[in-house]
Amino acid sequence: MSKKFIGIKRLWYADPITSIAGTSLTGAEIKTLLAKETTKEVKNSHQDTWGYTEDDPSVTNYINELTGQIYYKDITQAGAVSIAFTLGEYEYADKAALQGGTATTTGWDRGDVQNINKCIIAQTKSGNYIVFPNASIVGKGNFVEKNIGLGVTAVAMETGVANLAAEVWRDQAEVEAVEG
Repeated sequence: MSKKFIGIKRLWYADPITSIAGTSLTGAEIKTLLAKETTKEVKNSHQDTWGYTEDDPSVTNYINELTGQIYYKDITQAGAVSIAFTLGEYEYADKAALQGGTATTTGWDRGDVQNINKCIIAQTKSGNYIVFPNASIVGKGNFVEKNIGLGVTAVAMETGVANLAAEVWRDQAEVEAVEG
């Protein structure tokens, strides 16, 4: 049966996944991750800022000099896969976790530039899950409709974990059917 991946229903971020039990990330492992206290749900994604993109791969075209036509195309590098959204409302702790710097209960201080990696989990309106187990995060102030939101771009990265792909898609039934 065909699957629909329409819109965004829920978003979470967590520390990168560092191990899995089998040959791929399972629905049970996703459900366990979502239940962890350290996994944070994004409560507000500002209207029309959610997006999923996959860049075209880099290619080399080989041209037949006799005909001027392409006779072979070599894909030399995969395109980057990313999820982007802007938090319309957020805590200073979210800003520090996704942009860096230091948060207190009453403020945030910008820090030195740092690499930030998180696991990003998105549930579509049609219920299915998209997981980036280890995403490079770029967080920044994003001025949207007079609101300074927290813009986030998450790019799927190699995980460094055996059998764990950089991007995982799972049916809602696999994640939610698990007892627990």
